[in-house]
Amino acid sequence: MDQFNNLSVDAKVVNLLSLSESIIPNISQSAGYKIAVESLEEAWKWVKFKNIEAHNLYLYLENMDEQDIMTYTQLEDDCDKEKIWICIGNALAYIIREAYHYEKESYLPQTIESVDDETIESFIANFKKVYRGNCLAEALLHYLHTN
Repeated sequence: MDQFNNLSVDAKVVNLLSLSESIIPNISQSAGYKIAVESLEEAWKWVKFKNIEAHNLYLYLENMDEQDIMTYTQLEDDCDKEKIWICIGNALAYIIREAYHYEKESYLPQTIESVDDETIESFIANFKKVYRGNCLAEALLHYLHTN
């Protein structure tokens, strides 16, 4: 966790997005896969250009139409796939929080307001359960930290 905390905001976002990209193919047959892919694509645009509004990213996480990451996480029947949805949701929530901070927004949706170290710890724990036997997360952290 210390290595993660010592990264720049952009490096943290790149870390979460890269790890999410590595596991998202495992939910390609799940309802909502297209929304998950689109949400990560928009998050990448935010980190690259900072031209995606935080609120627009937030709508991928949670919206009234229930076509969002949180809804698909709750609907997932497969335990391993649910962990992937949790990773994507945690990554997106963290990125959205950073986008709101970047915009100097004082009002944050309740879900985003509660993003903290536990969100990242949950991401890491679930990622390790899904991406077993590989040190990808540690290698990426090391790379981002040294570069």
